[in-house]
Amino acid sequence: MGRIIEKTARDTLTAAELDVGDELRFTLANGETRSIVLRGAGAGIYHTTVDEIGKEQPGAVTNYRFFCNITIDGVSVSLGREVASQRSFYEPREVMGLRIWFDACDDIFEFLTEDHGACRPRRRARFAIQDATKRICPLLLHPWCPLPKDGLRIEDCYQGEDCWLGAYHGAAAHGGLDINHPAGTPIWAPVGIEDHYLFNRLEDGDNNNRWRGFHSWPDGSTWALETRHIIRLLVPEHKPFPAGTHYAEGAGGLIGAHEHSHFVFKVREPGDSEEDEILLDPWILFWQMYRDRELTTTD
Repeated sequence: MGRIIEKTARDTLTAAELDVGDELRFTLANGETRSIVLRGAGAGIYHTTVDEIGKEQPGAVTNYRFFCNITIDGVSVSLGREVASQRSFYEPREVMGLRIWFDACDDIFEFLTEDHGACRPRRRARFAIQDATKRICPLLLHPWCPLPKDGLRIEDCYQGEDCWLGAYHGAAAHGGLDINHPAGTPIWAPVGIEDHYLFNRLEDGDNNNRWRGFHSWPDGSTWALETRHIIRLLVPEHKPFPAGTHYAEGAGGLIGAHEHSHFVFKVREPGDSEEDEILLDPWILFWQMYRDRELTTTD
């Protein structure tokens, strides 16, 4: 018998981590409650060029899949993901009034390390869940950076591997989403930022300028956004600023083989502390940004 977790759909998506046997009782906006139980999960490599599994090798590629089986009100539903290919930029599953993002599976760490940024779930599987009638948040999201016209391309995630959980050098799960663009590319605030700061800085002897900002929602949740490889922060630390603010110049500082910016997304559930934040794929934000551009632009 696993844990029973009760959540109610709110104006922002819900992050949840489950072990096999755990039940998430999720109440929709219409008052109906769905019982979501994790029945099993797994992962496996389908292509690799590393000489030794789990050992970084410059230029190596590892592609893999992870999957799970859940029941929703007793109905069996299979979910799966492929990383790192163009399918990394996936569509959520909509079923029985739910929109489900299958974000991560702990089984991938049987063949990958966590040596390139935090990304491992605390439990067997990690999800983001929302009532299918709602957006991921109630406000239109401003682009975090200039959005490539035809969508994100896996080829432009550093060397083609550094999407969320992609195998950096064939072995280390990537704890963020890299987007290649020129040094000095503008980085904008997707939402209003209430507090922010650099938690690493080159001038202090760190190897990177890493930024962190917060947005608290009326429903009690908090989003933490992070950007790395910043050249220059344009807004004084701890000064609030609105959505759309050009707060940094990106793609500089420890960029390696390609000029790029690194994006991180974390959700703090209502009542939780900063230590309880749940990491999620930044692609979820970019997925919504692309849809919001369709609502606000014309040819």
